[in-house]
Amino acid sequence: MSVASVFPRLEARLPSVQKPIQYVGGELNSVVKDWDCAEASETGGPTVRWALMYPDAYEVGLPNQGVQILYEVLNERDWIVAERTYAVWPDMEAVMRSHDVPQFTVDAHRPVRDFDVLGLSFSTELGYTNMLTALDLAGIPLHAADRTDDDPIVLAGGHAAFNPEPVADFLDAAVLGDGEEIVLAISDVVRDHTAQGRPGGRVELLRRLAVTGNVYVPRFHEVTYGEDGALACVAPVVEGVPDRVRKHTLMDLDAWPYPSKPLVPVAETVHERFSVEIFRGCTRGCRFCQAGMITRPVRERSIETIGAMVETGVRNTGFDEVGLLSLSSADHTEIGDLAKQLGDRYEGTNTSLSLPSTRVDAFNITLANEFSRNGRRSGLTFAPEGGSERLRKVINKAVTEDDLIRTVTAAYSHGWRQVKLYFMCGLPTETDDDVLAIADLAKRVIATGREVSGRNDVRCTVSIGGFVPKPHTPFQWAAQLDTATTDARLAKLRDVVRSDKRYGRAIGFRYHDGKPGAVEG
Repeated sequence: MSVASVFPRLEARLPSVQKPIQYVGGELNSVVKDWDCAEASETGGPTVRWALMYPDAYEVGLPNQGVQILYEVLNERDWIVAERTYAVWPDMEAVMRSHDVPQFTVDAHRPVRDFDVLGLSFSTELGYTNMLTALDLAGIPLHAADRTDDDPIVLAGGHAAFNPEPVADFLDAAVLGDGEEIVLAISDVVRDHTAQGRPGGRVELLRRLAVTGNVYVPRFHEVTYGEDGALACVAPVVEGVPDRVRKHTLMDLDAWPYPSKPLVPVAETVHERFSVEIFRGCTRGCRFCQAGMITRPVRERSIETIGAMVETGVRNTGFDEVGLLSLSSADHTEIGDLAKQLGDRYEGTNTSLSLPSTRVDAFNITLANEFSRNGRRSGLTFAPEGGSERLRKVINKAVTEDDLIRTVTAAYSHGWRQVKLYFMCGLPTETDDDVLAIADLAKRVIATGREVSGRNDVRCTVSIGGFVPKPHTPFQWAAQLDTATTDARLAKLRDVVRSDKRYGRAIGFRYHDGKPGAVEG
């Protein structure tokens, strides 16, 4: 049985929406399979079909590493169909509702409701509402309890699924940790259940997933809360379902060198580069950082595997920039040798290399020079996080003001002209003085840059995000600063920076107001 594409209904409506190209698919390295691909495979048996969703717009979702990896891992199996879907903009949502076009995949434009599994990857909690819109557009009941055997299993993963209880009523299941192995294990369970004629329907399928201990199924647990609203207990209510769900940790990254065929977007996206994850995890222990806590332990890829992945990815995409990703890329134990190896290989080509995430105390000029051999010197980004040294000690960010000044001195004296500093507003115990200290630090950076470079065109951009207490971090129970106070502190900081005639024009100031952070919290 095949499933019809909705594109004939969609195509005529595309001229009425902004950026219609984001809905047409056809990217280099995208995959479109027959709906019943398993029938023609060597293994035979039922086909398992995944709709993978990054619950944000195409321009944000397409570059996402997690979805791209799972898309490739699943589609390598000849009995699995994996397609992608993204959140649509409000103008497209209005078109879809008025012309009865359901939520669709961008690969073959098949209705999402017809897939076996809708797998959502949540990077932040802000994706929750986009999930609900997509479910409604797809014709899938919002509440898991209202779904029938005709509906897909709605499965969540990603960092914002580590605390699935706030959206548990809308999820059939959630997985924690790395996805490469677990998506295949889930596919095996779905396939066996289908091959047996789907006994017991979706409830039995969910039970089979739950008893493995690898998948959290909310309907099989009773959740109680204390008088203060805090979660008190999560207990299984079905025999065989374990008390605790295991986090998946992929220990050998070299055995999973994905993505090898990254998607090349047809519309502009937030990142136009090929990215290679050089290690997972972090040892730094910043008290606000959820990613650093939940992705432990640190697991590195070897420089041989990284080199092979870069070569394969560049060949398969044509990207002219390669980003070496991790929570702190300069902390890789072989980063110096890796930088030299890649610098030698791509010197004189149009391929540039970058370290998007660099710690102040891990940066060195030798490393930076290796990554800028081809003449591209983009700005350097560092994250002191707190404006004052006192506040940095509170958040366990072991970086002093002198550390930062030594680093930017080296950068400006070796030809860099732009430095970006990232801070947070609203951290626990923060005062107005802590935030205003950001201005003093930025001014000192500019003054140092002018002194060591002998030039007045050096710049420093201050970027500020709001602190949101995240589950599974030491600050998970910390109070979140109210919107009015956040906005007031940022306004004071802006005024202090702009009022200084010596340095104000050399300091860029970017920030989000308090409301989006409050929504996320």
